[in-house]
Amino acid sequence: MYRLSSDFLRVLMAIPFAVAIPREPPASIEAAKAMTEDFGLWPLIAVGDVVAMNIGKYWREPDVAIIDGKTQRRIISNGPSNARIIIDNPPATLMDSAFEAVKSAVSIAMAGGRATIMVRGEEDLLAIPAVLESPPKSAVVYGLYTGYLVLIPVTQEYKLLMLKLLTLMQRSASSP
Repeated sequence: MYRLSSDFLRVLMAIPFAVAIPREPPASIEAAKAMTEDFGLWPLIAVGDVVAMNIGKYWREPDVAIIDGKTQRRIISNGPSNARIIIDNPPATLMDSAFEAVKSAVSIAMAGGRATIMVRGEEDLLAIPAVLESPPKSAVVYGLYTGYLVLIPVTQEYKLLMLKLLTLMQRSASSP
């Protein structure tokens, strides 16, 4: 289990580390779509309820959706009834089980299916395992509370960056 142990890390996690798109939907989704198509990125992994919903509304269903049924800590739904993977992940935490869940969901997508990970708790930090567990040339898309849509074209460099972010987080033994 990893925890955000300082205000510095919270601020660091709010920095868009890849392509930041400072537009509202549908313009932000159209920009992400164009970049994804131009770079030949697949599968498409959406982290966050609003991001997954907007991608589905203005483009297509993501191959993997990682949601928690909330936006800005307000409940917006109980989640899809077709959630294939359900995990617990407390706020400001990244549980070890999140990595296995994302790996399973990406395997489903790579086999031509779609997967939804329903997180009991908070999904925000799951962009990290999404990048680490996805093959190169995948697209990880998430939203920031500052209004940016962020697109990470998965490369070895971005995988290394996510590993470096993990080393900055407080590591502790997982709870049962």
